[in-house]
Amino acid sequence: MKWTPKFVAPKLDLAAYKTELNRRMQDWIIQAAQAWLNATVISIIPTWSKASRATFQALAREVRMTIPYGAQRSYKDRESLGLSTGKGGLDIKPAAFRWHFWYGTSLRYLAYNEYNKAVKGDGPPAPFGELRHPTPYHFQEAGKKEFDTFSKYTKLPNPYKFLKLTKVK
Repeated sequence: MKWTPKFVAPKLDLAAYKTELNRRMQDWIIQAAQAWLNATVISIIPTWSKASRATFQALAREVRMTIPYGAQRSYKDRESLGLSTGKGGLDIKPAAFRWHFWYGTSLRYLAYNEYNKAVKGDGPPAPFGELRHPTPYHFQEAGKKEFDTFSKYTKLPNPYKFLKLTKVK
């Protein structure tokens, strides 16, 4: 009796895995940016003249989100100033395995208020006393903490799902 063995070996379908990884990471980076925006601008940055909050609109639009404004307390609406000085977006390059979001601003007083107490003395005078988070904001620190927490629960695609059995010749 003649018996011809047939051997099979697992082979990773790398193209399918990369496609799934890219799809999942694109969804993930959008959710991470939304969580970051919630922890930073929505939870911390107050509406005064709308300028500071408006600097985040470019990133928010990229991740299918809007930044709400509270009651404007300034006599002048400076939303256009915030829109012109804020930048942000997604940087997605699957071939380089890179999925990032980014934000930046040249709005001087937002940068100042991030690290400094804007009002001198023991407590902020009215109407600053009504702010939930008086300066310094430390929104970047809050954003990093939220991003780290969000990242902790990230799961990449299971590579075992992309194993195929192939004949060994």
